[in-house]
Amino acid sequence: MDGENVSRNTRFQSEYQKCSEECLKKTEGVKDLCKRVSRWRMLVFVFIGMSLYAGYQYQPAFYWGAAAGIALFLRLIWRHNQLEEEQGYLEDSRAVAEDYLARFGEGWKRFPVNGEQYLSGDFPEARDLDIFGKCSLYQYICTASTVWGQDQLALWLKEPGRVEDMKSRQQAVEELAQKEGFSREFEAAARRLRDIGYQDAKDKMGDFFQRLEREEKDSAARRAGIWMFPAMTVSFLLLSLFGPEGQVATVGAAVCVMLQFLAACIFYGWNHKILSPVYKMSQVIEPYQKLFGLLEQEEFESPYLCGLQMESGEGGALQRDTASKVAGGKGGVGDSKVLYGKKAFASEAFGELERIAGSIATSHNPYGFVLCNSLYLHDFHCVERYLGWKEKYQMEIKGWMEAIGKVEALISLGVISRTKQAHTMPHIADSDCPKFSASDLRHPLIKDSLAVGNDIDLSHRVVVVTGSNMSGKTTFLRSIGINLVLAYAGGFCTALRMCISPMELCTSMRAEDDVNAGISTFYAELLRIKHMIQVSKKKRPMIALIDEIYKGTNSQDRIFAAKETVKNLSQPYAFTLLTTHDFELCGLEQDPDTDAENYYFTEHYEQDRILFDYKIRRGRCRTTNARYLLRMAGILNENAVLPGSGQDGAERKGVKDFP
Repeated sequence: MDGENVSRNTRFQSEYQKCSEECLKKTEGVKDLCKRVSRWRMLVFVFIGMSLYAGYQYQPAFYWGAAAGIALFLRLIWRHNQLEEEQGYLEDSRAVAEDYLARFGEGWKRFPVNGEQYLSGDFPEARDLDIFGKCSLYQYICTASTVWGQDQLALWLKEPGRVEDMKSRQQAVEELAQKEGFSREFEAAARRLRDIGYQDAKDKMGDFFQRLEREEKDSAARRAGIWMFPAMTVSFLLLSLFGPEGQVATVGAAVCVMLQFLAACIFYGWNHKILSPVYKMSQVIEPYQKLFGLLEQEEFESPYLCGLQMESGEGGALQRDTASKVAGGKGGVGDSKVLYGKKAFASEAFGELERIAGSIATSHNPYGFVLCNSLYLHDFHCVERYLGWKEKYQMEIKGWMEAIGKVEALISLGVISRTKQAHTMPHIADSDCPKFSASDLRHPLIKDSLAVGNDIDLSHRVVVVTGSNMSGKTTFLRSIGINLVLAYAGGFCTALRMCISPMELCTSMRAEDDVNAGISTFYAELLRIKHMIQVSKKKRPMIALIDEIYKGTNSQDRIFAAKETVKNLSQPYAFTLLTTHDFELCGLEQDPDTDAENYYFTEHYEQDRILFDYKIRRGRCRTTNARYLLRMAGILNENAVLPGSGQDGAERKGVKDFP
């Protein structure tokens, strides 16, 4: 199995490198083509000018050449825009491939999306396990570009929900992991949304939905007026050109133009309030339209993905109910596929909104505002089109966008399967009894060349982990915690096998003092431990991870307090894993009232260097290395004899440098 994962991992790395190179090559070709189209556009523009001049000076037949030139000029503009869009997509595709390549090394630590905004006091495990923030799990796996996707991924990492929810997400994540092409295309389609920034995008979405939910007052008289006045203006203009009373018609046209422009100015504030949120959204509408198109056209098997696809398909609640009945009655998700088929619904709605936003943009040009509103009350017509769009789709928009966010979050939870040699979809046992076992368990944020896997099968309620400084104790605890977070979210874990049950996760690793609140480091840790004990009183499955228990107080009090804490947490429904340098706590294994076992990490020495293998072993640690580390740092005198070192210590006196 390990060999298969290594081969698959190497294949993915090769594919991403090839994809990046191909996108770069194609981008250069598109750029060259863009330049040629631009040159032709300039030549055609000159030709149009010359044809108009020749038609005016010499022969009206030249006007036909000008007309043909204008048609060609418009065609070249369309082609140029198409090429620019293709170039942008290729650049986004290359950026996606480059991000995956960065995850094979340390480059991912520079990703701008790190989830720092989700760090909060009510979820201390996020800091302890590096879930959010710089160099975090979120920064490593998040491929979401929409605010909905980023928020959804954070929510699943914090609040995974019921076992049924976890398992349904697992099926969806596994299916998307197999759909490599779809996943990369989906990421690329949303990529440009990252340029907006999380808070800016959040504000724009907030304004858009606030206006969307507001009831707009409309009247039949206004609707009649916005069609009547433009019709009158056009009629007067035609009469002024071809009618017998040209001067009268000209005056009438001028009056209509003035009245329309005056109305546009008077109602500018009202129109602007309605249209401004749509205009601000214009940058994100096209990517969303592409995302909906991709979601609607793909075929899925997992019920969760089929449900998300249905959210963006035609039929609404009635269709969902019908699909549920068919799937339930015939026992297969495939039976319900015929209900939502291929017909785009959300993508068409956003295509219509994109056209409305494009029309609104015309009024943001001063000349466009004057010309369009004077001739046919452009702003009023934009409002009319938007209100009609709003009436049709208002109730569906939020559900559609949430569906896109969930697909993005599911793709993110599959990142581990494409970048880590050791990965597995964990088995989540629906059990009231806590379970945890894993083979080759690794920390997902350590690159493969440095990561060391460990096997662990928790059969006792309390695990005491001892070991020398830097030997791997804390990393081992974090490996358990961060993989549990991934598993409960529905994602792949960095192990070859993992079997767990739903448990409430509590940690005490980076308890910090708070000068303003008068809280010391020791008291901060006490509060964490107090929370664990309160959780244990609920008598529900839980797992507690405690690093260097009570390190903020003296050794005598620390050992006494640690033993009492362990006795409180030693319950049949709880796992407690703690690391310590106090070997006295290893005696808990002999305590008849405490179901405990000892594990340890150790080190060895080669050529005056201290080395670690980071492998966990059964039993208690027998070595210490603090004095050797002091000597390496130059703090301890080089000629000092290390207690208990004997001849071996004399041979190590020359150790000076840190490994």
